[in-house]
Amino acid sequence: MRTLAKRNSLKRQRGAAIVEFAIIGALLLAFIYAIFEFGRMLFVYNSMQEISRRGARAATVRWISSSDIAAIKSTALFGATVLPGGPEIRDSNIFVRYLRSNGVDEVTTPPIDAGDNLSACNDALRTSECIMYVEVSVKNVQYTPFIFKAGSVSVSKPVNTLPQATTVVYAESLGFTN
Repeated sequence: MRTLAKRNSLKRQRGAAIVEFAIIGALLLAFIYAIFEFGRMLFVYNSMQEISRRGARAATVRWISSSDIAAIKSTALFGATVLPGGPEIRDSNIFVRYLRSNGVDEVTTPPIDAGDNLSACNDALRTSECIMYVEVSVKNVQYTPFIFKAGSVSVSKPVNTLPQATTVVYAESLGFTN
């Protein structure tokens, strides 16, 4: 009689493991995906920090012509126009500013060349032309998780604007050579 009771009990439990696995498996998969996306978001944010540092370093040793600005952006983005592994960051997200000695105001009328900049910095009457600091910012980066890219199952796309990354450094040579 006991064996019959066990058999009936087992028949009622058939399929319960599959249902439990489907529920727990879906939650586990969502949790793993969330960890993956959070890690990718941190990668993009850390890349923004590194791009601003690389851009600032490149800007301190180049003059401020338009071709040099393009070269600074290319150097900052590791030689590309879009960050590999982070398509949210483009060269249009990089901003370069040349600042006066107070570190806030932008130089509106820059000197003719790097040698003239050194002269302007040493002349008390031309301090408004002196480029003392270089600021490189990476801003307006919109992070969108991969599952919400074009062709995905979802219609609404959550967009997270990442905080800007800014690096200000002392303007070294600005391309000055003897």
